[in-house]
Amino acid sequence: MRVLVTEFMAIVAIGDGIVGLLFPVRHTSRLAGQGPEPWQRAMRVFTKHPGLTRALGVVETAGGLAWVARKSSRVR
Repeated sequence: MRVLVTEFMAIVAIGDGIVGLLFPVRHTSRLAGQGPEPWQRAMRVFTKHPGLTRALGVVETAGGLAWVARKSSRVR
């Protein structure tokens, strides 16, 4: 069960990273309109700086892929 949860989290990170990379403003503007005010303020920063959002999307995608690769090598 633990392996499934960690792999699911990695897949979510990969998907979120790709969406942030391809659609940075649309993705963060949706997040900026929800949640507590401190969260909304933080998300507005990313909406105003799509290049930063894209860079973090690349990092998040790479991290998720590395996570899955690391977990997969242990299973064999």
